[in-house]
Amino acid sequence: MEDIVRFIHEAGSLKLVPRSGWLKLGIKLPESVAEHSFRTALIAFILALKNGEGLEVACKAATAALFHDLHESRTMDLHKIAQRYVIANEKKAKEDQLSWMEFEPDFSEVEDYVDDADKLELAFQAVEYADQATYALKLAEKVELKTEIAKEIYQALMVRKNPVWWR
Repeated sequence: MEDIVRFIHEAGSLKLVPRSGWLKLGIKLPESVAEHSFRTALIAFILALKNGEGLEVACKAATAALFHDLHESRTMDLHKIAQRYVIANEKKAKEDQLSWMEFEPDFSEVEDYVDDADKLELAFQAVEYADQATYALKLAEKVELKTEIAKEIYQALMVRKNPVWWR
């Protein structure tokens, strides 16, 4: 039972792990890995169900989605740039985390649903953050700048409209 209690605490720690890609994009308080995994699980369930799979497969897809980023409690959520420089042994992290289980769950049957759900959840989150940014940009457009240099910088910003310096 001790292993199970530790595992549940470890899973709970994902509530404290921010999705680092959003941080890299400048989102101040991005969703956590736990929040991402929750909605990904719901989407995976819906995808399987709406694709004509039965309830058993849909539940398996949702369960697989809950496990898909669990290793990030140990490896953290590494955004694409960090992944170029850091090698995270996700397989080892998953094996160590689930060592208390008597079997290794096989989610291969539903991996396409989980992969699609993961990407759809990202798209939903991006739309939600973009809506917030659009509102803020509309407020910024109403600001009246006084100096010519500020107006020039503002115009250059509006032409560029891309804060992503690393691309």
